[in-house]
Amino acid sequence: MKIVSCAHKKCIIMKSLIKIVLVLSLFTGFYSCQNDDSSSATPDRPYEEVYLEDIAEIEDFLHSHYATIDSEYNVTFTQIPEGSSQQSVWDMPELVKDFEVELHDITYKVYYLNLREGSGENITRVDSSFVSYKGFSFAKTTVDAVDTYTQTVFDSKQNPVWLSLDEVIRGWAEVIPKFKTGTFNPIPNIDGTIDFNDNFGTGVMFLPSGLAYFSSGTLTIPSYAPLVFSFKLHNLRRRDHDRDGILSMHEYGPNFVDDAIDTDGDERPDYIDVDDDADGVLTKTERSFTYLDGTETKTGYYPFNGALVDDPATPYDDTKGIPSCSNDFTTATRLRRHLDPTCRN
Repeated sequence: MKIVSCAHKKCIIMKSLIKIVLVLSLFTGFYSCQNDDSSSATPDRPYEEVYLEDIAEIEDFLHSHYATIDSEYNVTFTQIPEGSSQQSVWDMPELVKDFEVELHDITYKVYYLNLREGSGENITRVDSSFVSYKGFSFAKTTVDAVDTYTQTVFDSKQNPVWLSLDEVIRGWAEVIPKFKTGTFNPIPNIDGTIDFNDNFGTGVMFLPSGLAYFSSGTLTIPSYAPLVFSFKLHNLRRRDHDRDGILSMHEYGPNFVDDAIDTDGDERPDYIDVDDDADGVLTKTERSFTYLDGTETKTGYYPFNGALVDDPATPYDDTKGIPSCSNDFTTATRLRRHLDPTCRN
């Protein structure tokens, strides 16, 4: 809250208003406390029970709608009219993909449309994504044996925004890494916008509520609602959560399919742990080395993996990555010294 100065009369009025708000707050709090014994929060429904409903609704939607995709990969879903021979989304195996996610002691099936994989870099669950998207929920009503679907858009970003995949709903963190970025012109236009080429990854995800907001309904997102997001992955930003100089993508673990690696078992995954092996020496220190630049001694830092070719302009060997305790700098399966508690820098 920003504190500003005010004229004497305005301050008196403001103080009076504050007193009124405080009195009302106390009254409201007291009234709420008085009713604690007679009411309680409704417990969440079982995940498996909700999932079975969600997956049935998602598959029903895929069977009952066709997709229209324009030249810019914007997607519109339209209910197939009674008696029409229009091809449903479900009957487009070249686009419809699915995979499984183990969570909440159940196996979620996730459907998505791969409109275009993209030709740039792969993104991981701990990177930041630059995306444009549209999200909507859907509801079916049945009158005289006729089903009618209503789609409600709850969020839309036509201009790309940055979203960190470890800070969004689980479904996003699972689906977006199946796509690649596009390429773009790094020089902004006069109005500050960036021109993106047409080879970015783009698709549509259909998320059971257990991989979205589950019981946390809002004014625009119903509780226990499966959600649909169309998206375009324009760019990515590699992250280093603990600022130890090692990208989080190298510290999370293989394939990003399980829980993040926690080398020392301190319940802080390596990508947010400044001392991964709990040996009392910071990870950043353990990847450091000294070298002579002319007559001056300087400190350098080994990258996680060394470069393929040494840069002759640097006074050290760029092909060396973080070494093992026995100074193995290149073997892919080596135990790097920042993960070996018996090794001291």
